[in-house]
Amino acid sequence: MVIRALTVFRTLFLAYLVYYTFRATPLIMGLPENVTDPYPICKASNTALQKGIWMALAWIALETAIGWWWWSRASRKPLEPDVPRAGSSEPPFAPPSHR
Repeated sequence: MVIRALTVFRTLFLAYLVYYTFRATPLIMGLPENVTDPYPICKASNTALQKGIWMALAWIALETAIGWWWWSRASRKPLEPDVPRAGSSEPPFAPPSHR
C-alpha cells in the first residue's frame, strides 16, 4: 500500500515539475523592441528553472533516503531456514534439484 502511495505521489510530483519547467521556459516570439528587454525575461526564467532543478534534486534525495530506510528495514527481518519442513518427502540438506 505504501509503495502504491509513493508511486502516485511520484507521478503527481513529476507532472508538476514538468509543468513548472515548461511554464518557466520563455517563449519569445519575435524580436524585442529594446536591447534590454530580453535580459529580465531570461533572468526570471533562469531563476525559475534553477528552482525546478533544485526540486528535482530534492526529490532524488528523498527517494534515495526512503530506499535506504526501506532496505534497512527489510534486512532486519529474520531469514527463514533452508531446511525443509518435517512433513516433506525431501531429506534435510538435500542438494538442489536440477530443472
